[in-house]
Amino acid sequence: MQHTLQTGIRQSTALRRSFMKLARRTFDIAFDSWYKAGYWTDRYIPYVLADGGRVVANVSINTMDIVWQKKTRHYIQLGTVMTDPAYRGQGLARRLLERALADWDDDNAAVYLFANDSVLDFYPKFGFVRCPQYQYALPVTAAPSSFHQLDMSRTKSVRLLQRCYQAGNPCAQLTWKNNFGLLMFYCLGPMKNSVYYSPQLDVVCLAAQDGDTLYCFDIFGPASLPLPELLPQLAGPATTTAVLGFTPDDTAGMTAAPITDGDTLFIRGGGEDLFTGQQRMFPILSHA
Repeated sequence: MQHTLQTGIRQSTALRRSFMKLARRTFDIAFDSWYKAGYWTDRYIPYVLADGGRVVANVSINTMDIVWQKKTRHYIQLGTVMTDPAYRGQGLARRLLERALADWDDDNAAVYLFANDSVLDFYPKFGFVRCPQYQYALPVTAAPSSFHQLDMSRTKSVRLLQRCYQAGNPCAQLTWKNNFGLLMFYCLGPMKNSVYYSPQLDVVCLAAQDGDTLYCFDIFGPASLPLPELLPQLAGPATTTAVLGFTPDDTAGMTAAPITDGDTLFIRGGGEDLFTGQQRMFPILSHA
């Protein structure tokens, strides 16, 4: 059966809705509010195969600007790889990957993706190499705080977040920029209650508490403050440890552990690899 390959589905009501329906069924991802708020931009490009008006397979391109040692790299992150269960076994994902790689591989410093355990043997067939990532943690106890939670349904809060995001993460050695739409996917969805701002420090932190562990997913703002001084302001009374969702610039007093749960990083061979032999991770909120 011949399926039609399409890339401009954001402008097609039928294909966009079908794509969103398949994403919800496959990954329990909700794109609706993100799209309606205007944050689906040209940086997110689904490659779909359609059977009439029904999206039956997808591979999405995410154009990423990654900053390392003050130099911006243009990377491609592949994501939302999915096939309708009724259409599996027909090589549709392979067809889409081959087309997407043909269109994007040559003009970018690296092509990468994050794969779950069920498909770890699939991506090496396309030249992808498994790369380790490390996550940092440090001891933390609570201190008086100047942070308050932002209401992400308010325009004022979104504008404040955007201003701080544009300044980057002052505490990270590997950062991402120019993709506020991707950040808002999290801040309108799973992280909407985890956005905090300190007027005193002029920084926004995305953080959540789980038992005695503080998870600091990312930090944005123009002012730099050592993490051992900043994180206690986000900690709760029971906090003993902070786990970072980015690679800190200063790792003194911290421990790094390999990431063994969740998705596995793959980088296509021949692309820039900042991870093998190093103790780094892509910022967790840059995962598309």
